[in-house]
Amino acid sequence: MLPQLILSQSVNLNFIGAGARARGMGGAFIGVADDATAASWNPAGLVRLEAAEASIVGVYESYTPSTDVEGFDAEPYKYSHVGLNFGSIALPLAIGQRNLVAAVAYQKVIDLYYKYEDDDVNQERTGGVNTIIPSIGIQLTPIFSLGASVNIYTGSSDYKQGDKTGWLYSDIEEGYEYSGMNFTIGGLFDFDRFRLGVVFKTPFGLNETENNSDYDVTIHMPKILGGGIAYAATEQLTIALDYEMRSFSESTTEYNKDYGLHREGDEEDLDWKDINQLRLGAEYLLMSGENIFPIRLGLATTPLPYEDNNGDQIVGVNFTAGVGLIMGNINLDVGFEYNTYQYEINSGLQKYDFSDNYLRLIVAGVFHFGQ
Repeated sequence: MLPQLILSQSVNLNFIGAGARARGMGGAFIGVADDATAASWNPAGLVRLEAAEASIVGVYESYTPSTDVEGFDAEPYKYSHVGLNFGSIALPLAIGQRNLVAAVAYQKVIDLYYKYEDDDVNQERTGGVNTIIPSIGIQLTPIFSLGASVNIYTGSSDYKQGDKTGWLYSDIEEGYEYSGMNFTIGGLFDFDRFRLGVVFKTPFGLNETENNSDYDVTIHMPKILGGGIAYAATEQLTIALDYEMRSFSESTTEYNKDYGLHREGDEEDLDWKDINQLRLGAEYLLMSGENIFPIRLGLATTPLPYEDNNGDQIVGVNFTAGVGLIMGNINLDVGFEYNTYQYEINSGLQKYDFSDNYLRLIVAGVFHFGQ
């Protein structure tokens, strides 16, 4: 039995936006937010769109662990998979002299994929938590824009375990469903070469149910507050910095039905740590005739709300890079991420160093319709 998939320590709860361009810049995009992915970063940035846009983003991810434990075999733990990460349609409108842009987007916000296989057992879980995001941005003054999004959480996950020995393990099949809703409010101050963005996401309850049991819980997710600065140092170079705070220390789990030793209405403190994330990125535009070739670099901390055996919060680092091609009404982007976590596990007799290493390839296309 593997209940509480969202609560397992293999889940990355660094909720960030989408897009190969933004991710190539380390996710420092709250103050940049000037394309269709703004719905996932800062909806106020939608007003910067001058034409209708559609976008699609796919992600390839591979995972490899390492440790100084003698004789450790990493092969059973390795996995890779591909999936759709984001898609959107945005349509600029107008109210008098004010820009108004409406958009609707899809994003996978929590990827629950996991795989393990050795000579005795195979385990795999698929799926995750997705959002449908209707958004709107409006320019209130020449320098200030306001945006809002409704984040409708949905999704499912399946877990399967197969016993290869015929006796040592159990064959398991479980299915989970997710639902919830919250809101994003964003603001963007545009001072020509300098932009300042702020984002607030409301707390909400993420419901997780298991299809064939009485497991039905609400995970109380925290408020999120973020700010970002983008500075156009030259016409070709943009430097961006984001800082985002997620109050996971306030998170609890509430049981909606009697389950095991838990009674309906029971609420547990998850004892999680706050996630405060710093993201830094840069983009440089190489000009070649009518085409533009962006080059991007970024760096971000990736803290988790969990502690290692020493009581230290697990904090990773994400190294990013990206390239692109802007050719007429088509933008093609590729982003790369190397995300690594270093932590210790204490067996009681000896401490061991572990490392979780993720490599991601993000591919995106943005298509403009008209001028």
